[in-house]
Amino acid sequence: MTYIIIDLEWNGAYARRTRGYFNEIIEIGAVKMDDSLQLVDSFHAVIRPVVSRKLSSIVQDLTGIEEEELEDGMPFSRAVSQLRKWITDPEAVIMTWSTTDLIVMLENCRYFLREEHIPFMNRYADLQAYFQNRMGTGSAQQISLGKACEMLEISDQELDLHRALDDSILSGKIFAKIYEAKSFEHQTFYADSEFYRRLTFKVSVVNDISSEHVKISDLRFSCEDCNRMLNRIGEWRFRNRAFCADFLCRGCNRKYTARVQIKLKYSGAETNRTLIPHAEEIAEKESKADDL
Repeated sequence: MTYIIIDLEWNGAYARRTRGYFNEIIEIGAVKMDDSLQLVDSFHAVIRPVVSRKLSSIVQDLTGIEEEELEDGMPFSRAVSQLRKWITDPEAVIMTWSTTDLIVMLENCRYFLREEHIPFMNRYADLQAYFQNRMGTGSAQQISLGKACEMLEISDQELDLHRALDDSILSGKIFAKIYEAKSFEHQTFYADSEFYRRLTFKVSVVNDISSEHVKISDLRFSCEDCNRMLNRIGEWRFRNRAFCADFLCRGCNRKYTARVQIKLKYSGAETNRTLIPHAEEIAEKESKADDL
Protein backbone atom coordinates (compact mmCIF):
# COMPACT_ATOMS: atom_id res chain seq x y z
CA MET A 1 0.00 0.00 0.00
CA THR A 2 1.17 3.51 -0.84
CA TYR A 3 0.15 6.52 1.22
CA ILE A 4 0.31 10.03 -0.24
CA ILE A 5 -0.10 13.06 2.02
CA ILE A 6 -0.68 16.35 0.21
CA ASP A 7 -0.65 19.91 1.48
CA LEU A 8 -1.52 23.09 -0.42
CA GLU A 9 -1.00 26.81 -0.13
CA TRP A 10 -3.31 29.13 -2.02
CA ASN A 11 -4.09 32.78 -2.66
CA GLY A 12 -7.61 34.17 -2.54
CA ALA A 13 -8.63 36.38 -5.44
CA TYR A 14 -11.66 37.50 -7.43
CA ALA A 15 -12.10 35.40 -10.60
CA ARG A 16 -13.98 36.89 -13.53
CA ARG A 17 -14.79 33.47 -14.95
CA THR A 18 -16.68 32.42 -11.83
CA ARG A 19 -17.70 35.99 -10.91
CA GLY A 20 -16.73 35.30 -7.36
CA TYR A 21 -13.98 34.56 -4.87
CA PHE A 22 -11.49 31.90 -5.95
CA ASN A 23 -8.72 30.11 -3.99
CA GLU A 24 -5.88 29.75 -6.49
CA ILE A 25 -3.28 27.12 -5.56
CA ILE A 26 0.27 28.52 -5.55
CA GLU A 27 2.16 25.62 -3.96
CA ILE A 28 1.78 21.83 -3.71
CA GLY A 29 3.78 19.67 -1.34
CA ALA A 30 3.45 15.92 -0.87
CA VAL A 31 5.16 12.95 0.72
CA LYS A 32 5.00 9.27 -0.23
CA MET A 33 5.01 6.58 2.46
CA ASP A 34 5.29 2.82 2.01
CA ASP A 35 3.68 -0.11 3.85
CA SER A 36 6.07 0.29 6.77
CA LEU A 37 5.12 3.99 7.01
CA GLN A 38 8.57 5.13 5.95
CA LEU A 39 8.86 8.34 3.95
CA VAL A 40 10.27 7.19 0.60
CA ASP A 41 9.87 10.27 -1.61
CA SER A 42 8.60 13.85 -1.70
CA PHE A 43 7.07 16.17 -4.27
CA HIS A 44 7.12 19.96 -4.44
CA ALA A 45 5.77 22.38 -7.03
CA VAL A 46 5.50 26.16 -7.04
CA ILE A 47 2.67 27.36 -9.28
CA ARG A 48 2.59 30.65 -11.13
CA PRO A 49 -0.76 32.31 -10.41
CA VAL A 50 -2.84 33.65 -13.30
CA VAL A 51 -6.09 34.70 -11.64
CA SER A 52 -4.26 37.28 -9.55
CA ARG A 53 -0.52 37.94 -9.62
CA LYS A 54 -0.78 39.90 -6.38
CA LEU A 55 -0.52 37.88 -3.17
CA SER A 56 -2.68 38.94 -0.28
CA SER A 57 -0.82 40.22 2.76
CA ILE A 58 -2.41 37.43 4.82
CA VAL A 59 -0.88 34.75 2.58
CA GLN A 60 2.53 36.46 2.59
CA ASP A 61 2.55 36.80 6.37
CA LEU A 62 1.32 33.24 6.94
CA THR A 63 3.53 31.39 4.49
CA GLY A 64 6.48 33.71 3.90
CA ILE A 65 5.99 33.25 0.13
CA GLU A 66 6.94 36.31 -1.92
CA GLU A 67 5.54 37.22 -5.33
CA GLU A 68 9.04 36.93 -6.85
CA GLU A 69 9.17 33.26 -5.85
CA LEU A 70 6.09 32.52 -7.94
CA GLU A 71 7.33 34.16 -11.14
CA ASP A 72 9.30 31.03 -12.11
CA GLY A 73 6.47 28.70 -11.08
CA MET A 74 4.80 26.25 -13.45
CA PRO A 75 1.19 26.24 -14.68
CA PHE A 76 -1.32 24.39 -12.50
CA SER A 77 -2.01 21.85 -15.26
CA ARG A 78 1.66 20.86 -15.47
CA ALA A 79 1.95 20.59 -11.68
CA VAL A 80 -1.04 18.22 -11.54
CA SER A 81 0.37 16.16 -14.42
CA GLN A 82 3.72 15.81 -12.66
CA LEU A 83 2.03 14.97 -9.37
CA ARG A 84 -0.01 12.25 -11.05
CA LYS A 85 3.10 10.68 -12.60
CA TRP A 86 4.93 10.92 -9.28
CA ILE A 87 2.17 9.08 -7.38
CA THR A 88 2.38 6.12 -9.84
CA ASP A 89 0.17 3.79 -7.76
CA PRO A 90 -3.49 4.22 -8.87
CA GLU A 91 -4.68 2.62 -5.60
CA ALA A 92 -2.63 4.91 -3.38
CA VAL A 93 -4.56 6.44 -0.49
CA ILE A 94 -4.48 10.23 -0.82
CA MET A 95 -4.65 12.20 2.44
CA THR A 96 -4.96 15.86 3.40
CA TRP A 97 -5.22 17.55 6.79
CA SER A 98 -9.01 18.15 6.75
CA THR A 99 -11.04 18.28 3.55
CA THR A 100 -10.38 22.00 3.01
CA ASP A 101 -7.31 21.34 0.83
CA LEU A 102 -9.27 18.70 -1.07
CA ILE A 103 -12.11 21.12 -1.83
CA VAL A 104 -9.62 23.75 -3.00
CA MET A 105 -7.89 21.17 -5.23
CA LEU A 106 -11.24 20.22 -6.76
CA GLU A 107 -12.07 23.91 -7.25
CA ASN A 108 -8.81 24.41 -9.15
CA CYS A 109 -9.29 21.26 -11.24
CA ARG A 110 -12.69 22.56 -12.27
CA TYR A 111 -11.37 26.03 -13.09
CA PHE A 112 -8.16 25.13 -14.94
CA LEU A 113 -8.72 21.57 -16.20
CA ARG A 114 -12.52 21.56 -16.62
CA GLU A 115 -12.52 18.36 -14.56
CA GLU A 116 -15.32 17.45 -12.15
CA HIS A 117 -13.05 15.15 -10.17
CA ILE A 118 -9.45 15.11 -8.95
CA PRO A 119 -7.60 13.16 -11.68
CA PHE A 120 -4.90 11.56 -9.51
CA MET A 121 -7.16 10.34 -6.69
CA ASN A 122 -9.10 7.07 -6.42
CA ARG A 123 -9.01 6.59 -2.64
CA TYR A 124 -9.06 9.22 0.07
CA ALA A 125 -8.77 9.65 3.84
CA ASP A 126 -9.13 12.80 5.93
CA LEU A 127 -6.04 12.69 8.15
CA GLN A 128 -7.34 15.35 10.53
CA ALA A 129 -10.58 13.41 11.10
CA TYR A 130 -8.60 10.19 11.59
CA PHE A 131 -6.30 11.89 14.11
CA GLN A 132 -9.25 13.24 16.12
CA ASN A 133 -10.92 9.83 16.03
CA ARG A 134 -7.79 8.07 17.26
CA MET A 135 -7.11 10.68 19.94
CA GLY A 136 -10.73 10.73 21.11
CA THR A 137 -11.02 14.52 20.85
CA GLY A 138 -14.38 14.47 19.08
CA SER A 139 -15.27 16.45 15.97
CA ALA A 140 -16.86 19.59 17.45
CA GLN A 141 -13.62 21.57 17.11
CA GLN A 142 -11.02 21.00 14.41
CA ILE A 143 -7.46 20.56 15.64
CA SER A 144 -4.72 22.33 13.73
CA LEU A 145 -1.64 20.60 12.39
CA GLY A 146 0.56 22.48 14.84
CA LYS A 147 -1.62 21.50 17.80
CA ALA A 148 -1.61 17.86 16.68
CA CYS A 149 2.22 17.90 16.60
CA GLU A 150 2.22 19.37 20.10
CA MET A 151 -0.13 16.66 21.37
CA LEU A 152 2.08 13.91 19.93
CA GLU A 153 5.32 15.65 20.95
CA ILE A 154 6.48 15.94 17.34
CA SER A 155 9.02 18.73 16.89
CA ASP A 156 8.43 21.23 14.09
CA GLN A 157 11.45 23.40 14.87
CA GLU A 158 13.37 22.56 11.70
CA LEU A 159 10.32 22.92 9.46
CA ASP A 160 8.24 25.88 8.33
CA LEU A 161 4.57 25.62 9.20
CA HIS A 162 2.33 26.82 6.36
CA ARG A 163 4.74 25.78 3.64
CA ALA A 164 3.27 22.94 1.62
CA LEU A 165 6.14 20.44 1.65
CA ASP A 166 7.04 20.93 5.31
CA ASP A 167 3.39 20.64 6.36
CA SER A 168 3.06 17.39 4.41
CA ILE A 169 6.20 16.05 6.15
CA LEU A 170 4.72 16.89 9.56
CA SER A 171 1.44 15.26 8.55
CA GLY A 172 3.38 12.14 7.58
CA LYS A 173 5.02 12.02 11.01
CA ILE A 174 1.60 12.28 12.65
CA PHE A 175 0.21 9.52 10.44
CA ALA A 176 3.11 7.19 11.31
CA LYS A 177 2.43 7.71 15.03
CA ILE A 178 -1.33 7.12 15.02
CA TYR A 179 -1.76 4.51 12.26
CA GLU A 180 -3.66 1.33 13.08
CA ALA A 181 -4.81 -0.86 10.20
CA LYS A 182 -8.42 -1.60 11.12
CA SER A 183 -9.37 1.90 12.27
CA PHE A 184 -7.72 3.48 9.22
CA GLU A 185 -9.62 1.19 6.89
CA HIS A 186 -12.88 2.66 8.21
CA GLN A 187 -11.60 6.17 7.40
CA THR A 188 -10.70 5.35 3.79
CA PHE A 189 -13.22 6.00 1.00
CA TYR A 190 -13.31 5.44 -2.73
CA ALA A 191 -13.63 8.71 -4.63
CA ASP A 192 -16.85 7.78 -6.42
CA SER A 193 -19.77 10.03 -7.38
CA GLU A 194 -21.30 9.87 -3.89
CA PHE A 195 -17.95 10.87 -2.37
CA TYR A 196 -17.89 14.04 -4.47
CA ARG A 197 -21.54 14.82 -3.70
CA ARG A 198 -20.77 14.55 0.00
CA LEU A 199 -17.56 16.57 -0.35
CA THR A 200 -19.22 19.48 -2.16
CA PHE A 201 -22.47 19.49 -0.18
CA LYS A 202 -23.06 22.90 1.38
CA VAL A 203 -24.21 22.73 4.98
CA SER A 204 -27.01 25.23 5.65
CA VAL A 205 -28.88 26.45 8.72
CA VAL A 206 -32.71 26.39 8.82
CA ASN A 207 -34.01 29.93 9.35
CA ASP A 208 -37.76 29.40 8.87
CA ILE A 209 -39.57 28.23 11.99
CA SER A 210 -42.31 26.69 9.83
CA SER A 211 -39.81 24.48 7.95
CA GLU A 212 -40.52 20.77 7.74
CA HIS A 213 -37.16 20.19 9.43
CA VAL A 214 -38.31 21.93 12.63
CA LYS A 215 -40.02 19.40 14.89
CA ILE A 216 -42.45 20.50 17.60
CA SER A 217 -40.54 18.36 20.10
CA ASP A 218 -37.37 20.38 19.34
CA LEU A 219 -39.13 23.52 20.60
CA ARG A 220 -40.24 22.13 23.94
CA PHE A 221 -38.12 22.37 27.09
CA SER A 222 -38.31 21.30 30.73
CA CYS A 223 -37.12 23.19 33.82
CA GLU A 224 -33.65 22.14 34.92
CA ASP A 225 -34.70 22.36 38.58
CA CYS A 226 -38.19 20.88 38.86
CA ASN A 227 -38.46 19.16 35.45
CA ARG A 228 -41.82 20.87 34.83
CA MET A 229 -42.64 21.72 31.20
CA LEU A 230 -41.66 25.33 30.49
CA ASN A 231 -44.05 27.91 29.09
CA ARG A 232 -42.86 30.09 26.23
CA ILE A 233 -43.30 33.80 27.08
CA GLY A 234 -41.99 35.31 23.86
CA GLU A 235 -42.00 34.72 20.12
CA TRP A 236 -39.38 32.57 18.45
CA ARG A 237 -36.81 34.78 16.72
CA PHE A 238 -33.89 33.89 14.47
CA ARG A 239 -30.54 35.40 15.47
CA ASN A 240 -26.92 34.26 15.46
CA ARG A 241 -27.86 31.33 13.18
CA ALA A 242 -30.36 29.84 15.64
CA PHE A 243 -33.96 30.13 16.85
CA CYS A 244 -34.25 31.78 20.28
CA ALA A 245 -37.16 32.29 22.68
CA ASP A 246 -37.73 33.06 26.35
CA PHE A 247 -39.37 30.52 28.65
CA LEU A 248 -40.81 30.55 32.18
CA CYS A 249 -41.26 27.74 34.68
CA ARG A 250 -44.67 28.19 36.35
CA GLY A 251 -43.58 25.88 39.13
CA CYS A 252 -40.44 27.60 40.46
CA ASN A 253 -40.80 30.88 38.53
CA ARG A 254 -37.43 30.54 36.82
CA LYS A 255 -36.75 32.17 33.46
CA TYR A 256 -34.69 30.73 30.63
CA THR A 257 -33.68 31.47 27.05
CA ALA A 258 -33.84 28.48 24.71
CA ARG A 259 -31.63 28.21 21.64
CA VAL A 260 -32.33 25.75 18.82
CA GLN A 261 -30.05 25.40 15.81
CA ILE A 262 -30.91 23.05 12.94
CA LYS A 263 -28.22 22.30 10.36
CA LEU A 264 -28.98 20.55 7.10
CA LYS A 265 -26.07 18.21 6.40
CA TYR A 266 -25.55 15.61 3.71
CA SER A 267 -26.69 12.91 6.13
CA GLY A 268 -29.81 14.86 7.13
CA ALA A 269 -30.97 17.45 9.67
CA GLU A 270 -28.91 17.87 12.86
CA THR A 271 -30.49 19.68 15.82
CA ASN A 272 -28.60 21.30 18.69
CA ARG A 273 -30.60 22.55 21.68
CA THR A 274 -29.41 24.76 24.54
CA LEU A 275 -31.30 26.03 27.58
CA ILE A 276 -29.72 29.05 29.28
CA PRO A 277 -30.92 30.31 32.69
CA HIS A 278 -31.28 34.09 32.93
CA ALA A 279 -28.52 35.88 34.83
CA GLU A 280 -30.71 36.67 37.83
CA GLU A 281 -31.68 33.00 38.12
CA ILE A 282 -28.01 31.96 38.19
CA ALA A 283 -27.26 34.59 40.87
CA GLU A 284 -30.18 33.37 42.97
CA LYS A 285 -29.02 29.75 42.80
CA GLU A 286 -25.45 30.75 43.74
CA SER A 287 -26.77 32.80 46.68
CA LYS A 288 -28.78 29.85 47.97
CA ALA A 289 -25.74 27.61 47.64
CA ASP A 290 -23.65 30.07 49.67
CA ASP A 291 -26.31 30.15 52.40
CA LEU A 292 -26.00 26.40 52.74
